Amino acid sequence: MPNAKVEFVLFYDCPEDVMLPRLLQRGESSGRVDDNIASIKKRFRTFRNDTMPVIQYFETMGKVRQIISDDTVEKVFTRTQQAVKPIL
Repeated sequence: MPNAKVEFVLFYDCPEDVMLPRLLQRGESSGRVDDNIASIKKRFRTFRNDTMPVIQYFETMGKVRQIISDDTVEKVFTRTQQAVKPIL
């Protein structure tokens, strides 16, 4: 969609060493067979290779609102509310 107007992009930034145990824990309760170390590390590579260039592209236009996400759900939600508040 080359003509789509993007107001901003939310970028939930969480280190892989924080995400890995979270995803493994999710796998214990969700029954997802792809929440294993090998699949998760492949998703991390895909994110770095395919998604980060998109984030970097929007950063060049000043359209990325970064949410630090290595905290509690409540704190991340508060940060999200603050990031989207200007357009609501």
